[in-house]
Formats: sequence, structure tokens, C-alpha cells
Amino acid sequence: MMSFPVPTVLDHPLAPLYRALGHRTWTRLGCLWIDVGRFSLVSVPCSDPITASLQEVEELLRTAGRLAAQFPSIIPTGVVTQAYWVHDHGYGPASQQRQFRQHVARGGNRCQVTAIEWRDLAEQGYPVLRDSLIRQGRQQQLTEASWRQCCAVAHDIPDLEATGCLVDGVLAAFLISWTWQRRCYGLLSFRWSAYDQARPSHVLVQEFTRRMMARADIDAVTLGRDMVPRQTSIADFKRHAGYREEPLSVAAVLHPGWRWLLASQRLRGSLHRLHRRSGQRWDVLENVELLDVAARSRLPGA
Repeated sequence: MMSFPVPTVLDHPLAPLYRALGHRTWTRLGCLWIDVGRFSLVSVPCSDPITASLQEVEELLRTAGRLAAQFPSIIPTGVVTQAYWVHDHGYGPASQQRQFRQHVARGGNRCQVTAIEWRDLAEQGYPVLRDSLIRQGRQQQLTEASWRQCCAVAHDIPDLEATGCLVDGVLAAFLISWTWQRRCYGLLSFRWSAYDQARPSHVLVQEFTRRMMARADIDAVTLGRDMVPRQTSIADFKRHAGYREEPLSVAAVLHPGWRWLLASQRLRGSLHRLHRRSGQRWDVLENVELLDVAARSRLPGA
């Protein structure tokens, strides 16, 4: 009997970056999937809709050993959320809301935005990263040695760039972006809260967006989409910066072994109340709002 080699699934270009940042990764269904916390998966880039059947996502969850997956769907199902895009090549202060412009002006001459080489980010970026992770309550923090390795990995990924904002000559915020098929994706951003008074995040986003939209090889820039659960302050920041909301259907799928959770609306309500009382102390409850999305998601094969 003749045997044929099993085709190898090529790693997504961004997979090495997210692995270096401490995530587990899976390249499936035409995109990258990363773990978010201990129980969920999310597709990357998070603003690109994908085509997937129920069985395909369930198989991914079995392989990954995760409870739930959330992703933008090419078909209208789940819930409608917003992705944030700029398509205007004339982007500038006039594109922004007045409050955002005031924050940018507050930075004054203290802020300087520049493209930053990966070797320089390896040397200067760790205090910014560390402060951001502590502020976000992230339990698994990268060591300084791990961060240096992450920058070394990033250096070898085509079209991956870092843009930084210096305050009084010190790196206070930076943004990592990836350009693919004439679209620039703002993937990750970090800021050092000690410099918040100078508003480096506002200045950084304005200058990053303006510079990218001035390039001939880029037609649009995105800062991603609303995640589940939605963080209103982040959404407002993007809108005020001049990014336009574009409706996007987001679906969620539960591991087949946990699908019984969708059968009882009363149980979901009880979990919601428990989540509100306990905050983020129980990791499993971070997925509670995904249950409502999963209950409304109807993918092919369902």
C-alpha cells in the first residue's frame, strides 16, 4: 500500500511572537489562535473575520484543552461588536475628538514618537512592559531575560514593527504592529504609568496612525475590536483617537463537554451574579459573558 506524507501546517507568522510572550499557540482555520487566561482561545488578528464550522472549532478546543473560543465570524451570528479602523490617508488632529486633541497637546514638547529598533526595545522596553502587566493583574509576568528573547524573536518576523513614545528622553509607551496585505494591525501596546501625566499613549497613537496612513503600502490601520467582555474605556479611547467603528459579528463556541451550560438560562444568570460579586478572583468566571455569546452563535454544522 502506498503511503503519502501528511501535509505540514505552517506556523502563522505571528506565532513565534506570542509564544515568546508566554502564550500557547495553534495555527488553524487560516489564522492564529492564542490562549487567553487558562480557559479561553481567541483568534489573531482579532479584527479579521474567519470561516469556520462548529465541528472545526470544537476540534480545536479538544486539541487545545480549552473551555471556549471567541472569534469574528464571516457569517452574521453571535453578537455584533465593533472593530476600530482608520482608512483616511489624511488622518491627523482633525480626525480626533476635541478631548483627545487636548490630551495630545498636554504632552507638549515632552513627548517624542519614533520607530524603535528591536535591540533598543530589548534594552529599554522592560520597565514599560512590567508596569503594564502589573497594572493589568497578569499573574504570569515575563522576566527581563524573557523579554530580551521576545525582542530577538520579533526581529526575525517580516513586517513586524515597534513604535515608541519617549517622555523627556525615557521610553514611556510602545506599540507593536504588523502589516499584512496592505493593512496595518496594532497588536500590542504598553505604557509606563509613572509617565501618564504626559499622555504618551495619546501622542503615540496619533503619530503611529498618521505615519502608517502616510505610507504608500498601507490602506488601513486597525487597533483591533471590542473583546468579550467589552472594556468601555478602551473602546472610548479608540473612538476619541479618530478610529471608526465598523460592525463585526463575534461568535463563541464551547467545548462539547461543557455545552450543557448553554441549556439553562437560569444557570447562566446565576453565574453572572456570582461573577459580579467575586470580580476576577475566579479565573473560570472570566468566561461567563462568553456563555451568552455562545448561546446565540449558530455556525455551519450546528
